[in-house]
Amino acid sequence: MADTGSSLSRRSLLGLSWRGLVAAGVMHAARLGTFAMPAKRGLETATAESFDSSIGKTFEFLKPADESGLFSPTVALKLTAVTRHENIARAEARNPSLRGKRKRQSFSLLLELQGREPLGPGLHEFARGEFRRCPIFLSRVGGSDNHLPIRYEAVFG
Repeated sequence: MADTGSSLSRRSLLGLSWRGLVAAGVMHAARLGTFAMPAKRGLETATAESFDSSIGKTFEFLKPADESGLFSPTVALKLTAVTRHENIARAEARNPSLRGKRKRQSFSLLLELQGREPLGPGLHEFARGEFRRCPIFLSRVGGSDNHLPIRYEAVFG
């Protein structure tokens, strides 16, 4: 066997593995730290007015673990519109005994993808801010990968 001038021992291999894990941990410590922090506010009390001042603001969402693993980056979505569903409120007001009284008026949020990698449908969590760690159901409602901006909608009842 030819001598290459370097030797690899079990101790040096374990040292490399340990250093690699520490480097990976440092890179993703901020992401992992968001799981330990409690939510500041829940979405159950959010109203359309809660989001009016955030139109034009970019929110970051965590990808589901099954979509891209624990160490996946966040996805940025810009809030472009808040729509109140006044027609639903009028219809329910005609006969409130059928549906009961709502705690809040129905509304929806329209968000636009800011990056290149789209989100899959389903539950996603806010990564930061007032609604950190709150799950929200996002549905893709428009856009294509090449021509139009990709948009998502979240509906609150």
